[in-house]
Amino acid sequence: MRRPLAVRVSPLVGLLTVALLAPLAGLAPSVASAQQRRVLFIPGGTVPPRVRRTVEALIASSSTLVSYDTYAQAAAAADVRPSSPQAIRDVATQQGADVIVVAGYGGHYRRRTLRMRYFNGQTGELVTSSTLAMRGQLLRPAAQHAILRDLDAVAGGGTPPPSGGGEGDPGEGGDGGDGGLPPPEDWGDEGAGEDGGDGGGEDGSGDGDSGGEQPEEEPGQWGFEVGVGFGIGQRASEVPTDLGGPARLSTDPYPAIQGRALGYVRPDPAGQLRVALDVRYTTSVGMLVRQAQPGGAGNVTELRDHHLAIGLRTDVPLAPGDRPTMLQLEAGWQFRILDLEDASRYMPDYTLTGLFGRVGLWFHVGDSPISIGIIPEVGYMMNLATFESPALPANDGFLVGAEAHIRLQVVRELALRLLYREAHSFLAGEAPDTQLSNGGRFVIFRAEYIF
Repeated sequence: MRRPLAVRVSPLVGLLTVALLAPLAGLAPSVASAQQRRVLFIPGGTVPPRVRRTVEALIASSSTLVSYDTYAQAAAAADVRPSSPQAIRDVATQQGADVIVVAGYGGHYRRRTLRMRYFNGQTGELVTSSTLAMRGQLLRPAAQHAILRDLDAVAGGGTPPPSGGGEGDPGEGGDGGDGGLPPPEDWGDEGAGEDGGDGGGEDGSGDGDSGGEQPEEEPGQWGFEVGVGFGIGQRASEVPTDLGGPARLSTDPYPAIQGRALGYVRPDPAGQLRVALDVRYTTSVGMLVRQAQPGGAGNVTELRDHHLAIGLRTDVPLAPGDRPTMLQLEAGWQFRILDLEDASRYMPDYTLTGLFGRVGLWFHVGDSPISIGIIPEVGYMMNLATFESPALPANDGFLVGAEAHIRLQVVRELALRLLYREAHSFLAGEAPDTQLSNGGRFVIFRAEYIF
C-alpha cells in the first residue's frame, strides 16, 4: 500500500506567501470603498455640456454619482440657484452625498479654465478649491488626476494642497499617465507637458483657497460677439400725393449684407442671465426699383436701403439648467433710410426713426446644438423727411414686425444663423385717408464669432 505524499512547506515560504497576498487582500475593500463613495456633482451655468459629461465620467470612474436632476428639482422647489452657497448649505447637504463638487467654466477663446470647489457632503463646508487650465473644452490628463486626487483627499477627511495651474506634478504629466483609469470618450488626450500658467485664467478666479467657510463667488463674465451675413431682400413703399393716389416703389429681390456687434455681461457667471448691447446694420447692394407715379408714369432707378438698430437686451432663463428656454427682452432705437439715386417729387428720399421693443422666445432642439428663436417686434416711428408738393407730409406712426431664427452652435467660439425678418411701418398722412407705408423682408445667413 502506497503511503500518501507529504509536502513540507518551509516557514520562509509561508512568510513570503503571506507578505505577497496581504496587499491583494486589502485591495478589494479599498476599491469597494471608493465605489461606495457618493459624490454630488453640480455644474455651473457656464459649464458646456461636453465638459460636464467629461467631468461626470471622470468622477463616476471612482465614485457613485448622486442624481443631479433630483438635486436641481429640489433647488428649484426651494427657489435657489443650484450652485449658490445657500443651495449647497440647505439642499445639497440633504442629498446623502459624502462630497459635493461644484464646477465653473471661465476664461476666453482658447484660454479656458475649470474652477473646481469641493465641499463636505454633510455640513456644506468648503474644504478646498482649484483652478485647472484647459485647452478649449478638453480636460488635460494632469487636470483629470488633480480632480481625482482632490476628491480622494476630501473624501478621506484630508485637505489636499491647492492646485492652481492644472498641470499636476511632474510624475503625473505626459501622454500616458492615465493611472489605469477607464478613458471616457470625451476625455482630453493631449499631454500636460505644455506651457502652464493659465491657472488664474482671464476670469480672475486665481488660485485655490482651502481655508474659507463659504464658497468663493466667481466674478461676472463678459464677452463680445461679432457677425457678418449675406442674403436677399425685398422692399415696397408708398408716399401719399395730391394727384389722386400714392406714389409707389417696389423692388425685385436684391442682395443684402448684414453686420452685427454685441457686447454682453453675465452678472452671475454660474447663471444664464445675460445683459447685452446689440447693434445691427443691414443694407442693400445694387438694388433697382420701379417708381410708379399717379397717372401711370414711372421710371426705374437705383436705391440704397439702410436699417440700423441699437438695442439694450436682456436674456432671462425660464427654467434652471444648462439649456433652458430663454425669454429675450430688447428695447432700443432704429433708423430706416430710403436713399434713391434719382429721387423725385413723387418719391423723395426719406428717413424713419423711432423706438422699438422686442419680446422673443429661444428654445433648444433636444440635446442638439440647434436652437430656434421667434421674436415679434413693435415700434413707434417718426418721419424726418420734408416733402414738397405733390408729395404730402406724414405724421408719426407705428411699426410691426417679426423675426424667425435657426442657430447652430458649431463650437463654443463659432455659431451659424439663418434668419428671416419682415417688418412694416405705417405713418398717417396729414391729408385725410392718406398714409406713408414702408415694408420689407429679407433672409440672411450669418456667421458669428464669440470671444
